[in-house]
Amino acid sequence: MKKIACLLTTVALSGPGCSGPAEADQEPTARTGAGVVQGVNDETVTRFRGIPYAAPPVGAQRWRPPQDPAGWDDIRPATKSGPPCAQGPARAEAAEDCLYLDVTAPEDAGNKPVIVWLHGGGFAEGAGFDYDPARMVTRGDVVVVSVEFRLGLYGFLDDNYGFLDQQAALRWVRDNIREFGGDPGTVTLMGESGGAMGTCAQLTAPGARGLMHRAILQSGDCAAEIPKDFIPTGSAPYSFFRPVVETRKAVQSLMGTFDCGDLDCLRARPVAAFAKEYPKFGSATYGVPSLPVAPAEAIRNGAGRPVLAGSNRHEHRLTAGIFARAGWRISAAEYPGLITKAFGRPAPAILREYPIAESAGDGAVAWADVFTDSMACASGQDDLATFQYLFADENAQPFADLPADYPAGASHGSELMHLFDMAGRKPLSSDRYTDAQRDLAATMIDYWTAFARTGDPNHKGARTWPKDGTLQLKPGAIGPVDVHKIHRCDFWRSLD
Repeated sequence: MKKIACLLTTVALSGPGCSGPAEADQEPTARTGAGVVQGVNDETVTRFRGIPYAAPPVGAQRWRPPQDPAGWDDIRPATKSGPPCAQGPARAEAAEDCLYLDVTAPEDAGNKPVIVWLHGGGFAEGAGFDYDPARMVTRGDVVVVSVEFRLGLYGFLDDNYGFLDQQAALRWVRDNIREFGGDPGTVTLMGESGGAMGTCAQLTAPGARGLMHRAILQSGDCAAEIPKDFIPTGSAPYSFFRPVVETRKAVQSLMGTFDCGDLDCLRARPVAAFAKEYPKFGSATYGVPSLPVAPAEAIRNGAGRPVLAGSNRHEHRLTAGIFARAGWRISAAEYPGLITKAFGRPAPAILREYPIAESAGDGAVAWADVFTDSMACASGQDDLATFQYLFADENAQPFADLPADYPAGASHGSELMHLFDMAGRKPLSSDRYTDAQRDLAATMIDYWTAFARTGDPNHKGARTWPKDGTLQLKPGAIGPVDVHKIHRCDFWRSLD
């Protein structure tokens, strides 16, 4: 990459050529279809941040498919990530002008496998640049592209604009990544939670054909359904993929709220005007050209590409832990009533199978483990994954700050810090982690990047990952596991 960088800089600036010691001081540049960008050398990696892959989806372009970005003549600095896409109040810096991506590459990269990263947060929040892939890039010798895409009401109002953004980013990778040292013929789409659901959608979306060659899904199910009372304070069942008829009803309701007769009327409203309406739009739509069939149904007919997928042993302890942090630690006395409210007639059998004593009297843990197992056994990953994993590091760092005495276990999102250094979380190099956990993190990166390279996580020196089987990822205990037994799926299926 350095020789390419020097050549491009020489041509663009009409300056002297790069040679000898001066080459080491040269900041990297690369030519995209829209113009030349200049990144930074950062220890063992090269970073290009905030590259526009599509035009700003603002004004008349709000709720329209992404368009090509405008070109530029001068060298464009690529040293700062773009803002998160417009979302809820938790990200004050979020904006509609957000269709940017970051590229992190090894030094002197050339023809490396490419991983395109889709962040989590349902379809409603989050930011790709919160996840620093430098460890993965260096150890795995891959190029990682982190993508920002439209969210919530802006990404999924009457069509799947967020998914169309992801496809635009994949087209950008196809057309430009060779200039950054990546191989456009070896592209893995990888996501967690909402990003995994987006990845699943792209496996079935017509617009993604030929743009990705394999997929990694972390804690995201193609069925993507939340059961009744998954929120312990009470909640209706929820699906992240809904039929077009439901979407049309939601759009008509929004127009009525603003006394609008069409989308042009809504396009004239500022972002702030939609604050109260934003939480109502966190589902994608099927039955439209961008996603003709529900992903779960399409997957049952065959995805046709290698897929590595898995989940965490104690997924939903994160949910109960967040409530505990807010002041409600579900008690042993409250636990039976919550299970009865959520499950109805089968509740007595569930309470016998998951007695409170099994969770040391902690109602929050017991409640979370019931939902973890019931939802895992309803997952459609068996129909999809070529290689499955179960992340089971019981001392993993939680994705969010939780009470110190709460046993979060391998909760939702806790595997991410093994793969990335994350904003707001302690790095793997800190004393928060043991050597055994660091070894597990290195092993996971080796598996993930071997899969990105060949479509098979198995590689020389690694514990064999059985095809069409599940590998447990636990410090000092990596090996095949019966995930259905761990989640007590025979019991859950007996309730059907």
